[in-house]
Amino acid sequence: MKKVAVSLHAEEEFDPDIIKGLKGLDYLHVDVMDGKFVQNKQNNLEVFKILKKSSDLPIIGHFMVRNPLTYIDKIIEYTDIFVFHYESEGIIENIINKINILNKKVGIAINPETSITKLINYLHKIDVVLIMAVNPGYSGQEFISTTPIKTNKLLGYRDQNNLNFDIDVDGGVGPDNAKLIKADILTSASAILKADDPNLIIQLLKRSDVVD
Repeated sequence: MKKVAVSLHAEEEFDPDIIKGLKGLDYLHVDVMDGKFVQNKQNNLEVFKILKKSSDLPIIGHFMVRNPLTYIDKIIEYTDIFVFHYESEGIIENIINKINILNKKVGIAINPETSITKLINYLHKIDVVLIMAVNPGYSGQEFISTTPIKTNKLLGYRDQNNLNFDIDVDGGVGPDNAKLIKADILTSASAILKADDPNLIIQLLKRSDVVD
């Protein structure tokens, strides 16, 4: 059964009640955007503290920022998995090492145009690969149809090399495409939060790899 994360934004007027009543989630996923790496800007880091106090679920911090190193010390206490972008600035090994020293899990996200081959040298050092199935920065975009090809290749490489990282797919994910995605974690915002019955959507996502 797949794990499911609900995607939230680190917005100034964050309402913690947005997750009230949601059942069956495995993670809370928080998007941080600096207005430089992506055009949108939502970097209210207090959201992490609020969620840590109000929920026992592990938090994935997804940092769509130009310089991830500047965020680590500010937020690592309230983040269980720190995910930064391959396309961001900084030496990747240095970012990974700093997060590991702080005894937190680390993930690398890749944009739709980035090949998984770019990550080969890092896959044995990280806990999560987050594959963007939309262009980063905004919710509600359509799922990029070639994403399952990328996840299949990554899964094959993981199996062939006996690696242990999780595959997380973020963007445009919903019950209509979940069965196509071979991933450990499905991250969804609109499909869950805008649904008439969000808990049904969560269960459909979780069971999308179950053969009836």
